[in-house]
Amino acid sequence: MKNIILFAFLIVSALDLSAQVRLEAFLTPAVGYRQLSGTKFASNQLTDSLKNADRARQNWSGGLKLVLGIDKYSALQIGVNYKGLSFMRVREDYQFHDTVHPKIGRVLDLSQTVLSKDAYFAHRYRYLSVPIIYQKAYTRKVFNSKMQFYVTTGLEFDFLIKDKMFVNLPGWSIGGEDQFEIESDYESSQVNLSFNLGSRFEYKLSERSSFSAQPAFNFPFLVTAKDEFVQFRMFQFGVSVGVNYLL
Repeated sequence: MKNIILFAFLIVSALDLSAQVRLEAFLTPAVGYRQLSGTKFASNQLTDSLKNADRARQNWSGGLKLVLGIDKYSALQIGVNYKGLSFMRVREDYQFHDTVHPKIGRVLDLSQTVLSKDAYFAHRYRYLSVPIIYQKAYTRKVFNSKMQFYVTTGLEFDFLIKDKMFVNLPGWSIGGEDQFEIESDYESSQVNLSFNLGSRFEYKLSERSSFSAQPAFNFPFLVTAKDEFVQFRMFQFGVSVGVNYLL
């Protein structure tokens, strides 16, 4: 982590100090999923079952970044981002004495308060992320003297803060509880490196401030988590919305 911060500092120091520097606060709603693959110990039946059970899930991220002008039409974004990644695994139609999870217990209720006793396992991963993103204007023309569009690409250095599994039993319960927070079933990578590709729209609010919207696709180079049978990479598509101010 210290090496990444030092690297970012050296980049900032190497830039022309007379160039524009903007401080931007941003929030990123996103939809995440996972790319799953089996190990040599996994059966096709297991991987097919997991693929059928898994769903995309909404995530939230946010943070601060500096937008460092390189010239009039390009800039470098360096920031700190609290990044959320997750996906949902759905298990349906539990029967009497089925085990929901070893840390939760068995179905001991014979009542039929719902048509199907289903469980929703949200696999949540939280990171401190350091994005280093390059932006370049599509065209030198500024639309309506206030709008500009960019293409963006770069890397995100991700450091795991926590990984948890949240289990929801809608309409039924075990031991009187219908929500649980337990440890993840998978061994998570503590550090990862992600590729970021997207675009950026800026709208000038005043001489010193601008609004931005930045859609981007984010995919990790390394495995997010694994066990003996499967491993997966968490990826997502999101739109960062922010306001920046000229320092």
